[in-house]
Amino acid sequence: MKKLEKKFLKINVLIMDSNRNIEVTCPVCKIIKKISIPQKIFDQKRFGTIKVQVPQGSVCLDHQFIVFIDIKGIIRGYEKIDLVMKTPTETKKFSLYGFIKMFGLYGLFSLIHAKIFNYLSYVIKDEGTEDQSEIINMLGDSLLPEKYRRMNFITFIEDRDYNKIKKDKNILIIDSQKNILQTPWKTKLKFEEEIIKNALKISNEDEQRISIQNEIAKFIKEAEISKIIAEKEVIYETELIEKLSRELMIPKVNYYRISLIKEFIERRISAKLAQRIKNKVHEFLKSI
Repeated sequence: MKKLEKKFLKINVLIMDSNRNIEVTCPVCKIIKKISIPQKIFDQKRFGTIKVQVPQGSVCLDHQFIVFIDIKGIIRGYEKIDLVMKTPTETKKFSLYGFIKMFGLYGLFSLIHAKIFNYLSYVIKDEGTEDQSEIINMLGDSLLPEKYRRMNFITFIEDRDYNKIKKDKNILIIDSQKNILQTPWKTKLKFEEEIIKNALKISNEDEQRISIQNEIAKFIKEAEISKIIAEKEVIYETELIEKLSRELMIPKVNYYRISLIKEFIERRISAKLAQRIKNKVHEFLKSI
């Protein structure tokens, strides 16, 4: 009898090792449903959270979102993706829809952020999956102004090579199931979500790419003007907002945009220069 119990126990452990069922709640309509996540995703993490993309239709019919799960399987939070998308039944392999199909929306936002802000990116591929890093890097570079291309790379790696890279906390890691195993930034990806949202309103694929290029170029111009201002003087964020508005003749940008500008200057130009853009609240707290 004991041998039989051990046999069944071993079978149950193997089943549990293959997948873990997590009960999630849609942060919009509050529908509750279990989703299945491969156990190896949890095994690959030592600490921190896994960002699991829940596509439209998986939990509820109308919403897609990110769920943050720790290594024990406890849900630590949710993030809504305010983007409604109807994917055509037939698409070109490397259209915008093709990227979304390959990486998921949040994965695409993450890869665009990594390209803009100069973070190395790794995609863990399944056995037999084609390595498409060369063409993906080429298309990713095409979204950036010429001077910022070919400086960071998206690399496809085998699952067995994950242990070689996971100790580097300055890289983006995505797995073959579209789960985000590691992000090296704390920034929310609202900028990337917005530019993809606007591009998806356009049916022509070339015009979609041009729309994304224009939005990124506009942001980089703001960052480059901010760099010139910071080179001349130490400046508070509130003052930078005013100067940018006057210099570029645009409405005042918000503090989220300033945080992106500082990240861009730090990652692409100079960390010391980024520190010359001060936050009054932080400076006040330091003085106490």
